[in-house]
Amino acid sequence: MTGKQKIRDRIRQLREMTSARGCTEAEALAAAEKAAKLMHDHGLSEADIVMEEKRSGRAGAGKAIRAKLWPVIATCTNTAPIILEDATGTTVSFIGVTPGPDIAVYLRDVCERALDRSIREFKAGKFYRRRRGLASKRAAVADFSAGFVNRLSYRLIDTFRPVMDRAARDTAIATRDQRYSGSVSVAPLSAPLRHNEARAAGWIAGKDVTLAHGVGGSAAPLQIGGGS
Repeated sequence: MTGKQKIRDRIRQLREMTSARGCTEAEALAAAEKAAKLMHDHGLSEADIVMEEKRSGRAGAGKAIRAKLWPVIATCTNTAPIILEDATGTTVSFIGVTPGPDIAVYLRDVCERALDRSIREFKAGKFYRRRRGLASKRAAVADFSAGFVNRLSYRLIDTFRPVMDRAARDTAIATRDQRYSGSVSVAPLSAPLRHNEARAAGWIAGKDVTLAHGVGGSAAPLQIGGGS
């Protein structure tokens, strides 16, 4: 967690110290004053405080085929994604109004675990085992992954359409671009179709992934970042 992230979290905690939550008026006033001073001292705006940022687990290369899922997940949860690299490795971070970032992290974990599991099953099948060269095997996995990712992308959009909010997403993107002003865009790979059967198998496998709306697997869509 970065120093600014710790400050933002501290300010949120202070702003939650209200009389409605059991604090005395004096305590609530002191907390509000301290929160305002921290915002002033660190040059933080209201958007900086409202917008949360949650990092998901380690990620592969930003150009990997599975990376196409990350902006789709961000769109569905009204968040903005960014790939972060530091001494510990590469992670994907989602920025937006709660509970969007938490749901985005949850969805990425669900989708990528499902993809990894499906790839293992695909490699155990006859089509993959019939590929003779390493290049052919890699191309088959790439085609399978592309089909899987495409199917999941359509399903995610269909599932989350009721809570997708363009204005909330635009605000999240603006906040991301301000926090990470030196960032550059990375375009995921587009795998040339070499094995239609493998891509079709990935498309079919993507149908069976269970997609829940919330971190706890709630059945009903959540209000994410202003979605209605």
